[in-house]
Amino acid sequence: MTKFLFITALFPLFLNAQSFHPAPGDPNSNAIKKDSSCFVGWATGGTVIRGFLNISDTTVEFDGSNKASFGNLNNALGPATGSTTHVLSLGDSGVATLTFDQFIMDGPGYDFAVFENGFTDNYIEIAHVEISSDGIHFFRFPSTTEVPLDTQIGNASFSDCRMLNNLAGKYKAGYGTPFNISEISDDVNLDKFAIKYVRIIDAIGAISGNHTTTDQFGTIINDPFPTPFESGGFDLEAIGIINATLGITDFQLLNVQAFPNPATDQLTVTLSGEALLKIYAQDGRPIQTSNHTDSTIISLSDFAQGMYNLVVIQDNAQHTLRILKK
Repeated sequence: MTKFLFITALFPLFLNAQSFHPAPGDPNSNAIKKDSSCFVGWATGGTVIRGFLNISDTTVEFDGSNKASFGNLNNALGPATGSTTHVLSLGDSGVATLTFDQFIMDGPGYDFAVFENGFTDNYIEIAHVEISSDGIHFFRFPSTTEVPLDTQIGNASFSDCRMLNNLAGKYKAGYGTPFNISEISDDVNLDKFAIKYVRIIDAIGAISGNHTTTDQFGTIINDPFPTPFESGGFDLEAIGIINATLGITDFQLLNVQAFPNPATDQLTVTLSGEALLKIYAQDGRPIQTSNHTDSTIISLSDFAQGMYNLVVIQDNAQHTLRILKK
């Protein structure tokens, strides 16, 4: 929801448990400023399905429409600006799926960040975040809320970002909420080194009725509701890439093979010419780096059993293979 300036009492959440990262400016915050040098790319395309102004009463309209209408998809593309109006408003349970010119990869630390447009700290509107490598199978980040459910947060009320985790929109405009792909469980339908789609789904925020939203534990999420304006729901400002492969076109040029897979004691990598081979654990930790010419045998005898990612880099192209050590 594009922010309207209200004079309101601070929502009485600060007396409760606060388990997660605090607001920007606190040394323990994980908020990332929009102009941080960690960003290597931004969303370049996508689609949007707008949600209702009030999903519990779809007769509610603003300017002749019962759906959110503020902003457009282009506002969510490119670098974050820190603007509170250069956004895409989703409405109740609205969905935006953004795409990129680079693959987002599961690298060291956080891999991407989502920007919303809160006008001040703890004026929060949140959304679930999902990722996909094929555009068909989407996987949601495991979120947690500790926000009390005794009183419904309204559109002029404050919350506490320290009670929310793995939900976009924790931080005010100009500061991104970061996400670590390693926190999503491995799945055969998800290539964590080739994420092409990030989906943002508005968390409705109602604490009663038929349209509640829950976290990973089934706890109801308390978020501003209702927000019956054209700018209702989550306001997407940008998605910034932190860890990325090289270009998608380059990624597809390599003709590399690694066998046997699964492997026990050693892995043979074949690729004409010189290349750099990097092996990462599933949590993004670098395990081994070696130079390659035509054919390379990698000893796996000291590797623990499990999945690994073999990243092959040649002439500014990059390819990732998933390797199973038995």
